[in-house]
Amino acid sequence: MGRQSLDAGEEKPMQPKDWRRGAANEANGKAPDAVRDQMLRHDPKWATFNSAYINAKVKFHLQNAVIHEPQEDALIEMLTHIGVTRDPRAGRDIVPDKVWQDMPPDPEVVELEQRRERLKGGQYRVQGRDNEQEIRDLTKVIRSKKAQRVKNIIEDYRADYFYNRPTWDIERQARGDDGEEEEEYAEPAIDLQIPERAQLAKILCNQSEDLSHEDLSSLRIQAAELWVPLCGKRETVKRDRIRRRLPTAVMVKEESPRPDVFPLLMDGKQCPRCIGDEWLSFEERTFKYCRPAVMYDHFDREHLEEMKENEKHNLIFCDHPRCKEEGVKLQHLDHFRAHVMSHHGVSLRRSDQVK
Repeated sequence: MGRQSLDAGEEKPMQPKDWRRGAANEANGKAPDAVRDQMLRHDPKWATFNSAYINAKVKFHLQNAVIHEPQEDALIEMLTHIGVTRDPRAGRDIVPDKVWQDMPPDPEVVELEQRRERLKGGQYRVQGRDNEQEIRDLTKVIRSKKAQRVKNIIEDYRADYFYNRPTWDIERQARGDDGEEEEEYAEPAIDLQIPERAQLAKILCNQSEDLSHEDLSSLRIQAAELWVPLCGKRETVKRDRIRRRLPTAVMVKEESPRPDVFPLLMDGKQCPRCIGDEWLSFEERTFKYCRPAVMYDHFDREHLEEMKENEKHNLIFCDHPRCKEEGVKLQHLDHFRAHVMSHHGVSLRRSDQVK
């Protein structure tokens, strides 16, 4: 929720606590304090509401009250527990690429990285070494400090943008025609990998205002038909390497890729099990890991235990789409490893190599 609100241009991220605070302030004064604390599951003796939940903003329209104009208390009271400043041009990360490129490295992180390199002694693998735990702890600290620095830079840049944006707009208007033209807002593209979700988004978000009753009924039927296969889909971890920026707002794939797009000879960094999982998107099924060792770890972590259970019941099959069509059944797990190596060109860890 917080990330999506920032992507939508909100100055402050909206969190579930914001709506909880709003509900608490609505109940405050209209219900006894005991009922309010019971609703929030607060212990009355700690006065949690007054210390952390009470709205510090004014709940009524001061300006209209002074000039004796009709007040807009209802709208203000509804929105005072969250920020109302929004600029669709300001996404979650609006730091220009040039700023990131010119950003000097953090001296503290550089010092930690140099210390880690001295401990590693020029070796890539650290497993089994005496200082393995110290190296891994340093890696965690470095990763945390880098992430925190990026987060702080993004927050400071957004805060500076929202602080100065009104001034920039006033100065641009004061300059008149001689000033810079207002930058055109480009609506961000929606990148949806699952075809059913893309079609459903198009139906729900792109509806004309002059739809008849028959057209609305037809759209409802189409939406229901899309919901059924969408509930059977499964998404895995997001990977930036398989994301593509679409040229249009929503690109709808007409149909899922056919099995003939999966070559029999696979890349050595592809998972022989994921390629046959029809619940995954095409990009996930054909994803190539950076190194074979990373793919080995993925296979051992995600599929090995399941295949061991299938081996007990003599249910070892090759999941490659072409092998599925032929009904290739294998005798045991080592037979599966030999099959994917000889037929698909993918090697896996032997049984004695698996921890």
